[in-house]
Amino acid sequence: MADGVEPVQWTFEELDSLTDGEPSHLSDFLAKKHFDLVINLPIRNGGARRVSSFMTHGYRTRRFAVDYSVPLITDVKCAKLLVEAICLCGRAPAMKTHTDCMTSRQLVKLPGFVDVHVHVREPGATHKEDFASGTAAALAGGITMILAMPNTNPAITDHHSFTLVKELARAGARCDYALYLGASSDNPGTITDLAPAAAGLKMYLNETYTTLKLKNLTDWSKHFDRWPKKFPLCVHAESQTTAAVLLLATLHSRPIHICHVARKEEIEIIRAAKEKGLPVTCEVCPHHLFLTEKDLLRLGPKLGSVRPVLSTEEDQQALWDNLDIIDVFATDHAPHTLEEKTSEKAPPGFPGLETILPLLLTAVHEGRLTMEFHHNPRRIFNLPEQPGTYVEVDLDEEWEIPQCPAYSKAHWTPFAGIKVRGAVHRVVLRGQVAYMDGQILVNPGFGQDVREWQTKKQWFLAPQGISGQESSRPPSSLECPISPENPTRLGVVKDIDKQETHKLDVWEGGDVQFSELYSKLQPESVIKLQPESLAKTLAPHDFPGLDMSEYLKLQPRAPSPLFGLSSHVPIPPHRLSGHHVLSVRMFSKEQLNDLFNLAQTLRMFVHKDRPLDHILK
Repeated sequence: MADGVEPVQWTFEELDSLTDGEPSHLSDFLAKKHFDLVINLPIRNGGARRVSSFMTHGYRTRRFAVDYSVPLITDVKCAKLLVEAICLCGRAPAMKTHTDCMTSRQLVKLPGFVDVHVHVREPGATHKEDFASGTAAALAGGITMILAMPNTNPAITDHHSFTLVKELARAGARCDYALYLGASSDNPGTITDLAPAAAGLKMYLNETYTTLKLKNLTDWSKHFDRWPKKFPLCVHAESQTTAAVLLLATLHSRPIHICHVARKEEIEIIRAAKEKGLPVTCEVCPHHLFLTEKDLLRLGPKLGSVRPVLSTEEDQQALWDNLDIIDVFATDHAPHTLEEKTSEKAPPGFPGLETILPLLLTAVHEGRLTMEFHHNPRRIFNLPEQPGTYVEVDLDEEWEIPQCPAYSKAHWTPFAGIKVRGAVHRVVLRGQVAYMDGQILVNPGFGQDVREWQTKKQWFLAPQGISGQESSRPPSSLECPISPENPTRLGVVKDIDKQETHKLDVWEGGDVQFSELYSKLQPESVIKLQPESLAKTLAPHDFPGLDMSEYLKLQPRAPSPLFGLSSHVPIPPHRLSGHHVLSVRMFSKEQLNDLFNLAQTLRMFVHKDRPLDHILK
């Protein structure tokens, strides 16, 4: 062990490809002392054995190790202790341990999350954050796509600044992204041709950390009139400004997205607008769901400064009571260093990329909500699917949010010390493992501009606004009224009193398959719409590339009374339905893993004489 551990790749009896003198069988490797230690874990630790058990590769490996006096470990606890000891001694194998691994933890595979409200600070303030650090923090938080805000230095308000920031993002981003354009008093009508390439247009109508505040209704109206209706328009509008901007949207007959709703009066006016059929959507941030003005005693007025400000417990409860009105969870990740936050003129803003998912998962365990973090952002902002992208979370892991999260340059969090349940263990982005157990595994520049995907697919055939031509980009769902009477969420609404189930409308955006991975494992996690009589199960997530036909045939068992989670893990779909097997090259690693897992499950069910209907159908 003095020289460390060398990983060895070995396969059974590849006789055709061997050269003279090369070991041809496991017994040859062991006889010639090629292995210093063998770890081989049998499925059973005791009891009767069938004759076939003595013919398995595992048994033969153990038998050879004993015959040739090679040290052998067959107990999983001893193996774990050995691995921990090697790591503590700094002798960990020089290999990527994420290549293939199995765990006894309760891991759930979720679609990649989309954060529609992130301040990256590049260019102009890279000591606070840049694309490399911000997207690393996003991956650590289970976020695979961010929409970056325009209040940088220089602000993204014209063709030159937009091109500049696109180049910076292309060089630094580790996860996928899109960029907002900022509305200013002098750019109405001059940036409309950039609309297909941008995440949307952001209008700042209240005081915050920016130079882009629009001070009069004339400027508001110009942007409402000239920004193409098919492209998202987002506003920072607080209190009475919320009502004013909703009136303006009505006068201009255009959809609108309201950022970081924080107060009771704001959510109530948005509810009233939706009930009238206005095309409005909104988002809420974790710090307004989990913190109130009372937390200022702990944080202090400088560290606790944020826009919108932390509100009262009544405001916070209003957000929880109206979760059916809220369309998106977003971080409003606005990093500043501790030195800046404790200075005389402390800038407002909280970092949040690395903490949003654990906080929301904790609320899921408490039965307060289910996750709606993927489909609605894609629907509202017309974002493309991310193929081969998912997040693995450990639903059982309990931990305390540290004072200094690992990746954001802010190096602090307002949620420090809060105990949460649920942790991100692995993030796969476009087929590549991007994050694994605390380590970022992709380099800056791996992330891609998702609007360029759509441009290459000719989703946008003509710019809109100057020429008056219509764009071929799929219309935003914001153009359709969103209200309790005309719901646009996918999912199921259950009336608890009547015990009836009503299917909601489905977005007419093509042949989109929706993953049951999360809803199958959490069938009883609900959002409370009203105190006693009504609860809502949110939409299943969109998970690209999966054939959900097999999942839809499964019947989940009753959930655990303790956590509200199903003890039955459904058999994963193999994603090969309706396809001919023409070559081994057509299989991806994930597909092979699915097939091997299914084969192992089939073998176990046959051995235990259990029914196979849910596997064979």
